[in-house]
Amino acid sequence: MTEARDDEAEPRRDLGLEGPSTNIPSINDRATSLRGPAPVSVGRRFWLFAGVFGLAVFAVVLVVSFLSVTNDNARIDRMKTHGIPVTITVTSCIGNIGGSGSNSAGYTCRGDYTVGGATYRELIGSMATFFATGTTVRGVVDPSHHGTVVLSSAIRDSSASPSRYVAPGLLSIVLVTLTLALRRVARRAENRIRS
Repeated sequence: MTEARDDEAEPRRDLGLEGPSTNIPSINDRATSLRGPAPVSVGRRFWLFAGVFGLAVFAVVLVVSFLSVTNDNARIDRMKTHGIPVTITVTSCIGNIGGSGSNSAGYTCRGDYTVGGATYRELIGSMATFFATGTTVRGVVDPSHHGTVVLSSAIRDSSASPSRYVAPGLLSIVLVTLTLALRRVARRAENRIRS
């Protein structure tokens, strides 16, 4: 027995500790102390809150998408029925490069036009071809916002379409499904806490 006590009282050189073996930290304690404080576990409430927050952001994006589609369709209808025809003098036209840098992705052109005695210099919408400076083109101005002008040919070829609501509609189904799934998870967590 005395030999065992002598062994336990002997310094532990590998750890740099002296004293009985009950004071020797375990390998997990040593590893944790080298890395810093022990990690704090994240509870279920945090994940439920994060899920609710994510769904709220998703819902806001979805509402903005629906409003954008509605506004685009209304603008097309408004410009087709009540648009103000103008003659635009191109003041600048710059080619846009596609994502790979090897192909053209349309043109960004500005032009001058007059509506109700006021002259505007704005971006010409729907420009797919190059026009030299000084060229005149026919356009249509939005009657509700005189700073919006689009080529007449683009307005003639476009139409308001209910098919633009397909993507936001499908995303709405995804939102409802995720909301129901999160609600089910929240109920399960609440039942576990009660029991």
